[in-house]
Amino acid sequence: MLKNLIKIILGAVFILFASFLFYKTEYGYGTFLLFGLLVLFKIDELTNLALNLKNGQFNANFQNSNEKTIEEKVKKLDKEISENKLPITKNNYILFQNIESKILAEQQKKYNAELKTLVHFMYGQPDKPKFMYTPDGSLQTDNALYFFEIKYILKPEFAENIVKQTTEYLKTIYDTFSPSMGKDKKLIIKLLLASGQEIDASKFSVPTGIELEFIKI
Repeated sequence: MLKNLIKIILGAVFILFASFLFYKTEYGYGTFLLFGLLVLFKIDELTNLALNLKNGQFNANFQNSNEKTIEEKVKKLDKEISENKLPITKNNYILFQNIESKILAEQQKKYNAELKTLVHFMYGQPDKPKFMYTPDGSLQTDNALYFFEIKYILKPEFAENIVKQTTEYLKTIYDTFSPSMGKDKKLIIKLLLASGQEIDASKFSVPTGIELEFIKI
């Protein structure tokens, strides 16, 4: 009982400081604190924890699937950095994660609903899923389940290839999960293109169930 109370108090402190950092646009440090919150509530399943104060790297290993979830997120960031012809470095990780966190915060305000990250959506048996997808963010409204996929595009000439490959993958996601939705709720996948340069999203055709939106950053 006391242990759970301590977790709740510390969790509130983590959320308070993370909210302050997001308010100050320190998205990287805010995300860092949220990962710390994950460790806090899974402390009984923690097998290894490492924090390097010099480079800011944070590593946590769990006995359950959280380790795999974070590992998949890192691989996803690796791919997105490579798509933009950039080296995979700590600074680029922070850049891409900051952009993603900022856009997800804006989407949460836009829809006025709780947005979740690092959530697996599985198709098939829980112990032997046939297919698994972890969107950058997800939220539910009264009539829809939203998956958010964010793609940062450094240069407009990279956009066509990135959009083509991503929409092909997202079509598989939509075709897999859409039939399982109830008659009163639909699945909407939003592909959010973020760039500091203008990109005409209207010139790209996307499959049914996918909405394409450009966000100038």
